[in-house]
Amino acid sequence: MLSPLENLIELSWRAVLARQDCRSGRSVSRPPVEPLSVGRLESRFAEEFPVLEYLDAALDLASNCELSDLASALCPALDQVRWSQNPGYTEANVSRSLLDGYAYAGLSGPDCPLLCEVPRCGYVLLAPGVTYQDHNHEPREVYLVLTPGAQWCLDSGEWFDVHAGDLILHQPWQMHAMRAGDQPLLAFAAWLESGDRKAIQI
Repeated sequence: MLSPLENLIELSWRAVLARQDCRSGRSVSRPPVEPLSVGRLESRFAEEFPVLEYLDAALDLASNCELSDLASALCPALDQVRWSQNPGYTEANVSRSLLDGYAYAGLSGPDCPLLCEVPRCGYVLLAPGVTYQDHNHEPREVYLVLTPGAQWCLDSGEWFDVHAGDLILHQPWQMHAMRAGDQPLLAFAAWLESGDRKAIQI
């Protein structure tokens, strides 16, 4: 029998594999697990981040949308995850609203409950009105959006609307940004190749 964490990971990937990138129509393959014998710290962990006050609202919102099964599966897994931020994000290079308005719950990766090099995956939470500014990284990345009302920007172009159930694929070093609307944004995110979270360029 799968643990709540393992169940959440399986359901999340199943949902990813059932969809295509909402812009290009490309499908995504789940990368094979690359084991990691010794973990390494790549995250800034904390017991509380200000954005977590919106977690219940995000889960309620997602529970009324297309991927309600993922919202239901996330709830019992929360006791097994720790929320974090990228330690490279500071007031010197990102806004205070982003530092207060985002957090990441890692499921698998170098410093996650399921220890591995690949795939790194977890859930991202953005507070209402918060913009996760332009950034890029070498690994390809996929986002699966659970809540409505968000927008995305690719290659520093025009912002476009995304909807609950949309899949967005970022190519290596592709500049991308996302922002929440009037409601919080909750999304599954995964790197499809190995990489260092601290090497994200923002």
